[in-house]
Amino acid sequence: MAEMRLKSLDTMEKAELLRQVQMHQFAMHDLALYLDTHPTDSEALDALLAHREACERASAAYVKRFGALRKDQVGTEHGWAAWSNTPWPWEKEAN
Repeated sequence: MAEMRLKSLDTMEKAELLRQVQMHQFAMHDLALYLDTHPTDSEALDALLAHREACERASAAYVKRFGALRKDQVGTEHGWAAWSNTPWPWEKEAN
């Protein structure tokens, strides 16, 4: 029972960290599009940089806890096999 609760907490933490990464990536993309037409807006640039920093923190926390999100994050600790054996984005992990 305790193991099931821990797995559930891991799943919730994994989903929350991934949601944070995706949220900050979306904000960065949106701000970059805005800055394409408003390149002198310093507030937008500051917001972009803040989202980039938050995205890097969330991504680093995810990688440390659950493994690489991108190929360039694959470390020597788990090796390439750990990356290639992870589910594809369209494959749901069993609860």
